[in-house]
Amino acid sequence: MFFQMKQHHNESVNNEDLYSQLQFIVSTMLKNEIPSHFTAHHLLYTANSRLEELRQLTSYHRQHINLNTSIGTFHKDAYEITTKNYHQFELIIDSYISLNIENDRDLINHRLSLLDDKINTLYIELIEYKKHEILHPLKETFWHAYKEDLMPILAELRGG
Repeated sequence: MFFQMKQHHNESVNNEDLYSQLQFIVSTMLKNEIPSHFTAHHLLYTANSRLEELRQLTSYHRQHINLNTSIGTFHKDAYEITTKNYHQFELIIDSYISLNIENDRDLINHRLSLLDDKINTLYIELIEYKKHEILHPLKETFWHAYKEDLMPILAELRGG
């Protein structure tokens, strides 16, 4: 019986088109990035505020880079990490906006059809993650790995 239930679950997952799957993934990712925001009403405002905070942090760290000191090296590393987070978050916001334009559904489904296995895998992984509690120290590692797999897909979404 468990096998039948699992099979039924996979069938319902496969009935979702790429647009819907990616929309769910990106919405979840955006809400994960700004956990203090629980409603969609001002989600983009909160996201853009967070993006501005990241931009200011990158500027701060860039100004304090000094390869002759340990703290200056820290700022170099912090600058690189913050810059990467800034660009990833910006891509998530752009993708969220793109995936809320219903008129582009067919175009996006067509453009991303070569990535359907990757998107479907990430979609199923996210559904399974929401069903199971993982250890708190592993959550950040999960989201980091998830983002690493998601970013090339979102870059492809933006590129078209």
